[in-house]
Amino acid sequence: MAAIDRHAIEAIGLKGSLLMENAGRAVSERLFSLLNEEDRIGVIIGKGNNGGDGFVIARYLIDKGYNTEVWLIPEEDAIKGDALEHMRIYKNAGGSIRSLPAEGWEAFKNAMERWTVLVDALLGTGVKGAPRAPYDEVIRLINRSPAKVIAVDLPSGVPAVGGAFEHEAVQADHTFTLQCPKLAQYTFPARHFYGRTEVLDIGIPKAALAAVLGEEKRTLWTWRDVERTFPIRARAAHKGDHGKGLIVAGSKNMPGAAALAVRAASRAGAGLLTASVPESVRAIIGAQAPEAMYADIDWERPSEAERQLSRYDAVAFGPGVGRSGETERRLLTLLEAYHGPLIIDADGLYFLRAHLDRLTKRGAPVILTPHAGEMARLIGGSIDKVENDRFGLSRRFAAEYGVHLVLKGPYTIVTTPEGRQFVNATGNPGLAKGGSGDVLTGILLGFVMQHARLHEAVCNAVFLHGAAADRLVERRHAMSAILPSDLIAELANVIPSIATTCCYLTSD
Repeated sequence: MAAIDRHAIEAIGLKGSLLMENAGRAVSERLFSLLNEEDRIGVIIGKGNNGGDGFVIARYLIDKGYNTEVWLIPEEDAIKGDALEHMRIYKNAGGSIRSLPAEGWEAFKNAMERWTVLVDALLGTGVKGAPRAPYDEVIRLINRSPAKVIAVDLPSGVPAVGGAFEHEAVQADHTFTLQCPKLAQYTFPARHFYGRTEVLDIGIPKAALAAVLGEEKRTLWTWRDVERTFPIRARAAHKGDHGKGLIVAGSKNMPGAAALAVRAASRAGAGLLTASVPESVRAIIGAQAPEAMYADIDWERPSEAERQLSRYDAVAFGPGVGRSGETERRLLTLLEAYHGPLIIDADGLYFLRAHLDRLTKRGAPVILTPHAGEMARLIGGSIDKVENDRFGLSRRFAAEYGVHLVLKGPYTIVTTPEGRQFVNATGNPGLAKGGSGDVLTGILLGFVMQHARLHEAVCNAVFLHGAAADRLVERRHAMSAILPSDLIAELANVIPSIATTCCYLTSD
């Protein structure tokens, strides 16, 4: 964001003070909708650009007649640049400032006790590490206050890039993020501090974003993206047009995983679906997914397996296959003998760690769908290492091995081999249940065979998987009671909500 600001100012010619005005106005306009006439508002201001935004916000609040009090934490002569200009404008417009250095802690604490709403304009995105005195103490007092806390851009003390941190940060009820989301909004523990979030446009031209971010940009995948990219079925379509898929799944002890993946792939629109499962599992799948067919792949003879696998447009491997030597042999056969899109999940990922070098030798796409624990095994590291650098680690891994990586969890990240990253914001803790990943694998298989672009298929699968869970909760389904099979049924309600928008039948 610092580089984007510089480009907008230096290359395009926008004034920094104008961007600050835009930011403060945008926050103020949204803030008005959260306020009551009786609210007593405190705006706490630091010395950087975040503080400058605070002066603009305070000016708009006072102009609207709200009972507003501004407290400046540093000395006035510490305010520089655009923030200084807006401090002067605020004063010229009749605003007054109370100063912590001048009045002391007791006066500041007494003032905080009167506030019902507190605006955090203390520290911005440029702050690194733990806040220093007196900011650390101010943050502690904010967190003890009963007032509703509104953070400007990000809660003070939260590192903008996310990752682990142990110091105290502002616990906001609502955060208004300026222009672009910050990585911290989609990683934990940082996300816990944001409360409800909303991204506000502050007028930075798209040219500035493109000049700085280029093709490396990260994108939040939204309903609009799903509607834009969801495949349209032709009126004369037949089952062969929508893919012949194979799911290699299931074992004696985990037949349900195979059934879930098969049912999800069928619900996701796969034209023809075949399951390669143990004989003992077929009756279970047949009872739950009668649409599926079955195949006996000759895994012992790679040349014969290659011939059999060539019939399929995409293959998914892993749900419930177990961790036997047979699972590893099948994985190696698929990596060498199958030449189409390959989705690897669950126990398939368990054995992949020893064979990562084979990924770079495949000429066809590979999609990996690890959760944090599985990702830790793939890199030979810890779960903390994964969680502390989800974006960076995903990008490096996907580029090194040439895969599409779906790093699952809250705010699943989809990363392409070229380094493009797409963040998913659908889903809820109801997905934290065994079998949810098997459902996603099935949806992925169905979508990969129907979408023209692979990353769009993957992003839409992840999005709708989460959207099904969200829809269940919206319909008063208890979050803790969501079953993976519920997600499959709910797909029938989620997908048509898109289809009615973009998959209409044209007259001919």
